[in-house]
Formats: sequence, structure tokens, C-alpha cells
Amino acid sequence: MLNFRKITELDFIQIDAYYREYTNWIYTGAHRICDYAPGTIKMWHQAYDMEYAFERDNLYFCAAFDDGMPCSYLYPLGPDDKAALTALRDYILEKGGGKLSVIPEECIGLVEEVFEREHIVENSLRAERDWADYIYLKKDFENPTGRKHHRQKNLINRFVRENPEYTCEMICEKNASQVLAYFQKYALRSPETSPVDGLEFPAVCRILQSPDLYGMQGMVLWTAGEICGFTIGEVYKDTVYVHVEKADKERAGAFQVLSRDFQRSIGKDALYINREEDLGLEGLRQSKLSYGPIRLDYKYTAQVQHAKNTDKSIKTLIL
Repeated sequence: MLNFRKITELDFIQIDAYYREYTNWIYTGAHRICDYAPGTIKMWHQAYDMEYAFERDNLYFCAAFDDGMPCSYLYPLGPDDKAALTALRDYILEKGGGKLSVIPEECIGLVEEVFEREHIVENSLRAERDWADYIYLKKDFENPTGRKHHRQKNLINRFVRENPEYTCEMICEKNASQVLAYFQKYALRSPETSPVDGLEFPAVCRILQSPDLYGMQGMVLWTAGEICGFTIGEVYKDTVYVHVEKADKERAGAFQVLSRDFQRSIGKDALYINREEDLGLEGLRQSKLSYGPIRLDYKYTAQVQHAKNTDKSIKTLIL
């Protein structure tokens, strides 16, 4: 039986070692879902009371995504999907049920095979549009060209024209405390628009206090001697995962310049960018769409139970 334990900062070394050793078996399909990036696990480990377990060569995570709801078990990582899912199925059923979460779209067939329809609650295997990840080509941020990126380029040109003295520099020990102070002021004047906002604040503060521990890189944008934005992300395999991006909204083009210069500075061999979900926020959705994603990576969930389910149509996509 799997033996889950709470993730603490002391466990980061072991988790990072797994990602290095088993890198050939992580992100092997079409998806680049952010939830499985090592920095994502570390960033949100406290907010979602995350736990992990090793079994043979596989790594398992579980999280309390919803208050008062059963624990969510992420799709396992490792070289043997079927054996890992079988062990997870037995564990969930032993616990009396639960939720299987963050299932990549190409893995749905194997989930149905291993869990069998009798263990999946009717109509519960589905994906929500609000939680789909936006995937982009990295080159489109490094050098936005063409009609598809016309608005992005115009905003960059406007920012450079209005702020000719601007500079961008990587976040480091020398400026991290200044970035932290900016973020704290930014959070105070920015109303919360989703449940994630309140959870994000302490997570970002921890990263800014110990960026190396969290395996993150970041960039800060300066104008007239003051910070007007910063971003934090990580590179894993062929993708840059952008976990945090904040900038003064009254400075047109600040987000676009920050994004461009950050992508020019990290992940030289990376091909893709994952800018995560829009959470169903209309303004954020329009912003993410304006950058021209090449696709959305959907994350499926399924409620697992003992009771037999005879319904034959359980795969549903909510658009």
C-alpha cells in the first residue's frame, strides 16, 4: 500500500532528484501540464497540503484542492503507467474513494482500462475549460511578429517609447528583497479575483525569499529607478513554465516587455511556454488568448468509488 507523507521544504531535494533521474518518463506525451512541473509542486505544497509517496520507480502526489472534499490524487509519474495506476486505484479504493486529478488527455484510455467503469462515478470523467493550460511557442515571445502578434508588438513599442530608460534584470540575492517589497504593495492594492489569489501570496513570498530552494528563475522590470513588474518561472525539459507575472497595469506594454525579455534570458533550448490557466476570469482569458496559444492542455478529473457504475458514456468535455 502507498505510504503518503506531507511535503516540506526538506523533501525538495528528494523530489528534485526524482525529476532528474526519471526525466525520460516525465512529459513523454503531447501535454505540458503545469501541475507536474517540479516548481509547481514546491510552490503550492503548503497551500494545498500536498503529500507524496514513492512506490517502486513511480512518484505519487495528492492534494487538498477543495475544502471539505475528498483528497485529490494526481496522475502518477514514472516509467510504468499501468502498474502505477493499479497501485493508486487499490489505494483509493482502500481509502473508500476519492478523486483522480490532473489526468492528461492522452491518458484517459488507460485510466478507463485500469479503474474500470464500475469504479468511476457516472459522468465524472471530464475536464473544465477554466483549468486548461495555455501553451505557446517560445519564439513567439522572444520575437513577436506577424498579424497574430501585432497587438503584442505594438504594446512593446509603446512601452519602450514611453519608458526609454527601462531595464530588466534577473532576480538575485541583491534585488530579491526589493521585489518582495514591491509584491507586497502590489498585493495590497490588487483586489482578489479568485480563490487562488489568497493562496498565491504566501507562496510567492517564500519563493522570493529562497528562489534557489524552489528552483525558480525570475526577472524584474525597472523604470525611472522603480520596479514596475516582475515574473517568476522555471525551465523543465523543453518548456518554460511561467508561474508568476505581475506588473503595473497603468503602464501599457509592461507585461509584454517583461514576458519578452524574460523568455530571451532563460531556457535557450526550450521550445514551448506554459502560461497556466485563466481560472475562468474573462479578462485573463482574453489576455492569454491575445498572445496566440498553439493549443490548450486540458486536465481531466474522475471521482472514484466502490459502487458499480453501468453508464457507458463517462467522458465529457466542458467547453
